[in-house]
Amino acid sequence: MEVGIDRVRLAEIARRASMSSGQVMYYFTSKEHILLETLAWREHQDSAHRRAVLAKVTGAWRQLDRLTGLYLPSGPADPSWILWLEAFARAPHNKDVSRFLDDLMRPWREDLAEIIARGVQEGAFSPPADIEDFTHRYIAVLDGLSLQGLRQLFTRKRLMELATQAARLELAAPEGHDHGRQGLTRHG
Repeated sequence: MEVGIDRVRLAEIARRASMSSGQVMYYFTSKEHILLETLAWREHQDSAHRRAVLAKVTGAWRQLDRLTGLYLPSGPADPSWILWLEAFARAPHNKDVSRFLDDLMRPWREDLAEIIARGVQEGAFSPPADIEDFTHRYIAVLDGLSLQGLRQLFTRKRLMELATQAARLELAAPEGHDHGRQGLTRHG
C-alpha cells in the first residue's frame, strides 16, 4: 500500500483488480471493508505459513524465537504491518472493527500459548501465572516493538534482542531446570 486507504481512490483499486468500480462495490461496501478483508486474507496466509514454519522448529525457545521473528515487521514498509496500522486506526471508533481485529489476532495468541504450554511441560520455561495473560502481555510488547521498528528507531536485530529480554524476564526456568534452553535469536 503506497498511500493510506483514505487516500486511495476506488477507481484505482478497481483498475488494479481489473474490475469496474461498480463490480468492486458489489463485493465490498466501502474502502474500509476492502482493507479489513485484505487484512483477513493476508492473516490467513500468514497463519498457514507460521504454523508450517513452527512445525519444523524444535525446542520451545527456538519456537518462541521463530514466532517472534515472524510477528515483528520485516522493515518499515512491511505490507502486513501497513494493513494492520490502517485497521488499528479504525478500531477505537468502531467496536465491530475492534472485535474483527481481535479475532484476527487470536491465532497468534493460540500459537504462542501452545509454545508456552509445551515449553513449561518440557521444563524449558517457568510457568507464567496465567498463560492467557502472558500471551496478551507478550503480544503487547511485540506490538510496541513493532511500532518502534516501523518508525525505524531500532534495527530488526535490536527488536529481537528486546523481545528476548521480555520473554526471559517471565519464562526463564530456574537454574538446574533449563533443559537445553537456547537463546532467542533470529534464525531466518
